Amino acid sequence: MRRAAGDKRYNNLLHAFAAVFGEEAEGSALGGAIRKNVLPFFPREVLAKLVDDALAELPPEDVVLGQPFSLREREQGCLGAMGAGQWTGQWRTRPHALLDVRQYESVDEWVKGLPRGCRRTLANANAQGFSVVSKPIYGDKPAPHSSFEHFRCVMEHEVRLLAKSPDSFFEALQHGISRYQNCIAQGGEIREYRDAEGRVIAFAQEVTKGRVMRGQWFYATDAGANSFVWFHSVQELVRRAIEDKDVYYADLGPSGTDAFSELKSRYGFKSVEDWHMVADYRGPFRYVFGSGESWAELDPPDYLFEPSFLERMLEARQGKDAQRT
Repeated sequence: MRRAAGDKRYNNLLHAFAAVFGEEAEGSALGGAIRKNVLPFFPREVLAKLVDDALAELPPEDVVLGQPFSLREREQGCLGAMGAGQWTGQWRTRPHALLDVRQYESVDEWVKGLPRGCRRTLANANAQGFSVVSKPIYGDKPAPHSSFEHFRCVMEHEVRLLAKSPDSFFEALQHGISRYQNCIAQGGEIREYRDAEGRVIAFAQEVTKGRVMRGQWFYATDAGANSFVWFHSVQELVRRAIEDKDVYYADLGPSGTDAFSELKSRYGFKSVEDWHMVADYRGPFRYVFGSGESWAELDPPDYLFEPSFLERMLEARQGKDAQRT
């Protein structure tokens, strides 16, 4: 949290591990790494002071501490997820899970078309006792989820998914810290979930640009994961996408596993390899407080969305696949 607040003394993750776990790690690989790479430059008394200073300045859990990035900086951090790297050929990402919402008049119509098990899961999600609040992410202000209680959501989420053994625990922490820094530096808005006692149990971060509403990030505590929160967040994303007549697609982004892709498909989201030619992200970012910059210079070119262009691309790909076989 001190790093998120801009305190440069906390830039090095290994130093943080050394300060927190150094005494307990004397006989471990971490202890060896600490003795070799940290202690020659940062004696234990210096590391202890980092811990003491952080604890002394520890704010209440609901105080936001993130750096006040400008709206342009936040939007720029989102462009890769909007396909800028994909269509320019800088890199290719995994397929995105897309739902064409133009086929539905209401979220109830979408729900009725789902398999029975999915409808039952959504009914369970809607029966939970949590509350949901929408919070826009403004420019030149700390992000509304740059607090310790939201940080806990991210860390519990990543440790639950990735720390399958003691050896993978620290890797999960590293992933959690990295993902947390990314999400509080980006734009859009969050949907904050709290339990009956007022504790944050999850948040979903969403971004709307062009004709797409993107589910950008989702993190939940262990309690949130047991409360069907993710399913509720998907339902509400679909609801808002259907109700916004300028939106054609809801985008749940890439999946980390085939099982997660399959789960999304059960809710109508198709895995699309050339998603940047289907989900139309051309146009400005849109918020409850207005529109952002156009980013026209980084928007996909119009020809990508000509119906015949995608057909020609698919035919060419099928021809190459046939030649290989």
